[in-house]
Amino acid sequence: MARYEISNEIKPLDKLITGFACSCGYDVQTVFNDLLRFIIHGFSPGAPPIRNWKYKRRQNIAFMEMTREWTLLMQKHIARSGWFDAFGELHMAYCSKPGQQANGQFFTPSHICELMVMCAAGKKETGQRMGDPTCGSGRLLLAYHAHNPGNYLVGEDISRTCCMMTVCNMLVHGCVGEVICHDSLQPKAFTDGWKVNQALHLTGIPSIRRMKEEEYRNPLPENIGRFTEAVRLVNLLEKSLSTT
Repeated sequence: MARYEISNEIKPLDKLITGFACSCGYDVQTVFNDLLRFIIHGFSPGAPPIRNWKYKRRQNIAFMEMTREWTLLMQKHIARSGWFDAFGELHMAYCSKPGQQANGQFFTPSHICELMVMCAAGKKETGQRMGDPTCGSGRLLLAYHAHNPGNYLVGEDISRTCCMMTVCNMLVHGCVGEVICHDSLQPKAFTDGWKVNQALHLTGIPSIRRMKEEEYRNPLPENIGRFTEAVRLVNLLEKSLSTT
């Protein structure tokens, strides 16, 4: 399998990730997965500490620098083109390296995602539900959101790494929805899940919350779920302010 080449604009972020991995003796894909976990935890108010986190305080600073670089990169490209998928590119590159090729993945190219959305374009509507049962890094959902904001997006994938990339992408693009880690051909199965930006329209605060299996099997109506999440965030903020 051919190696996937990272575009120039993403190379500074790649340098931070691969440089840290080399300096600590960790596999680059492990560090990449842990960066996704780090970002998700940072936007999950009230979440318990990350399980099995093996890094020390000084190493955590490196993850903060990676997060900062990713945030600035995404801000620049979202403003320019409406959506961007840096994590998807990095994941494809890391999986196509020698020794990792058995796990290689190639996601739908960005211009094909754009074409698919444009071909399906009709009357712009809001409040609809849009799903992708094999979401990868979430880029088809991102393209749809860029042209049709204000809808509820649902991503599903059997790969936990793919689900975490989709969660981070939906977070930074201002998408509202959920991501479910399971085999979408077996909808009764549930491995994990995340609610993304549920209270964004009410609070303006981007956030992530872990989905419980009971929520997946017995979902609340979306408007009730968003109001409940907004109340939870406000209560957490008030508690935080009262202790500072």
